[in-house]
Order: sequence, then C-alpha cells, then structure tokens
Amino acid sequence: MTEALDRAVGITAFGADVAGYAAGRLDYPDALFEALADHCGLGAGISVLEIGPGTGQATRRLLDAGVARVTAVEPDPALAAHLRDWGEARLDVDQRAFGPAIAGDHSFDLIVAATSFHWLESASALCDVRRLLKPRGAFAMWWNVFQEPGEDRLFNALFDGLARPPSLLTGRHYSLDSKARCTELAAAGLVDVAHVMLRRTVAMTPAALRQLFSTFSAVRNLPADRREARLDAVEQQALRERGERFDRIFRTPLYTARSPG
Repeated sequence: MTEALDRAVGITAFGADVAGYAAGRLDYPDALFEALADHCGLGAGISVLEIGPGTGQATRRLLDAGVARVTAVEPDPALAAHLRDWGEARLDVDQRAFGPAIAGDHSFDLIVAATSFHWLESASALCDVRRLLKPRGAFAMWWNVFQEPGEDRLFNALFDGLARPPSLLTGRHYSLDSKARCTELAAAGLVDVAHVMLRRTVAMTPAALRQLFSTFSAVRNLPADRREARLDAVEQQALRERGERFDRIFRTPLYTARSPG
C-alpha cells in the first residue's frame, strides 16, 4: 500500500528554500493564460483570488494581464513573506489556509488554483469557491504534470519508497482523472464545466531535472543527506540514460467552471 504524505507537509515544505523552489519549478505555458482570457475573463479590471500561489509563478502572469487586484491566499509564512516583498500595490497576501475563514462572499470575478488544489479537501474547498465567486464568476484549476506519459524511469526512481503527496496517491496524477475532477466541479453546483489538456516539449539537462525534482514535496520532506543522495542518483541516471541534453514532455491539464448566474 502506498504511504501517504501528511497534508500538513504542504504548508511549509515549499517555503523551506524559496529561491530553490522558484528556480526549479517549470513555468506555466502561454497557452494557459490565453485560455483563461478566452474562457474565464482574465483581463483588465477584474478581481482575482489565487489559492496557494507559492512563489508566484501564476501570480505574476495574472498581474501582467492587468487585473485590478489579486488576493493571494498562502499558508506558508516564508512564501507569504516572499510575495509581500514584491511591494506590488495590486497584490494582497492573506497568510492562511484556504477555507471558510476567507472573507469576500460573492466578490471575486475569478478564482484560480495553480498546482495547489490537490492539497485541499475538494468538496469543502469548492463550496468556498462558489461562496466567494460573483454570479457567473469563473473558477480555474490547473497543474504542471512532471511525470512523462507512459513509463518514466527517472520519475519512478525518484519516488521509489517515498511517501506520496495527495496528487500521486493512486498511481495516476490527480489532475489526469478528468472525469473525477469535472464531476466534483459539477457536484459543487458550478456550471459550464470544461477541461483541456495542454502539452509541450521542453529541452532539459540532468542538472535542470535534478533542480526540478528537488522542488517536490516528498523530496523536500526527506532529511538533507537522504534528499541529496537521492537527487544525486537520479541526476546520474538521467545522464546515463538520456545524455547531457534531452527533451521531456510536460502536460498541463486545465479545468474551468462558472458560478451560476
């Protein structure tokens, strides 16, 4: 039976090395933000709430779209401080877990969750999403899936024997079960539920892959010596099996829905 990583790990694991996390994580594709503009109204003047912004990869793109305000709900104190240090007047950072304590009933045009929603209990979180959205307001959640389609020997070697985060408990990434995710959105009373899969190929090196893998919660949760030994082994395996430079396929599933009018 797969051991589950405690959900509480997600509150502090990513802020333990803010710079390393920011450098290692893959950005989201441009096509994602084009889809948000086309289907969720992302653009000038709207109010946005972001669930679990981390180091702000999606947050920057939301601000660049000209939104009036982003409320970033981030439970990790180090990451919340990092976002506040931007000094961005249109960014409000609320350091707490997303849930019933979040104020602003029916006040947001758009709520987003970028590679974060799997850390929440979906039914209760979606109730709060619906509570906070304006009538016909949009919700969007998406993930960068770092495991390649088919057999991924490097990813499997990294996770061999490790406790799995909520996104990987079933052996299939949480975001790839489109039927379950769409069913949950509809069960919460959201409408116009839609799903799209974005794909891209990124050139990588063994060192870059190691840096990416070092950002995963299950790896960050290890003692430093075990963490570095595991990353060393996977980096060496990547060099042996894939060479000094190789392409890697990344998928970004996007789910969108709206509050009823």
